[in-house]
Amino acid sequence: MKNITKWLAASVVFGLLSFATERADAIPSEMSYTNNSPNLVGTVVPGLQSGGQLNRDAAMTNDLLGMSLGYHFTDNLNRVYSRTNMSGAGLPQATATGGVAVTGIVDGGAPISIDLSQYGTFQYLVARYDGPNGGVAVFNIAGLTGTIELYRYAKPEKVNGQFTGNLLGSNNAQQGYFLMSGWSLLNPTSVPDGGTTVMLLGAALGALGIARRYIMR
Repeated sequence: MKNITKWLAASVVFGLLSFATERADAIPSEMSYTNNSPNLVGTVVPGLQSGGQLNRDAAMTNDLLGMSLGYHFTDNLNRVYSRTNMSGAGLPQATATGGVAVTGIVDGGAPISIDLSQYGTFQYLVARYDGPNGGVAVFNIAGLTGTIELYRYAKPEKVNGQFTGNLLGSNNAQQGYFLMSGWSLLNPTSVPDGGTTVMLLGAALGALGIARRYIMR
């Protein structure tokens, strides 16, 4: 009986550890409009400068969502909008309501890590590099959990003096690259974990106790 109980206990612990370790996603850091980087909705070079961060990022996201797939144009303020071929079917309009805005990023030599277990899950992630000189990348992160990593620095790519719509990334400071000035999470789809794993552990251990009493009869 003791061996059976030990086996049940080991099975419960292993299952919970598996549940915890499965919650780890990462989207590629690449921000290439021309190569349709995974999860990338599009880029804006340079990004909007006026308005609060969440409202500004929601506005740029909606501008990109409203564009034709693969379209690339320059507006009357010389901002370049580039939309990848990611389907926009069914994607909701971005809103600042319930969003998370983070600034104060400092120089370093490692990627920017965003742990969604601290914030919950969201539809969109907007990364801004510098401001008047760099650019903005908008990602669709629906369904992703765990930790997302993005480049700490980026620069707008130019070919023959024209912006391509791509942002070239680096995790080390170098000439021509701009530090990420902030990121935003838009359109929450869930709340943070809030102890769900601990609750599951308690429930599983309770079930184990019941099973043990039944076996010991």
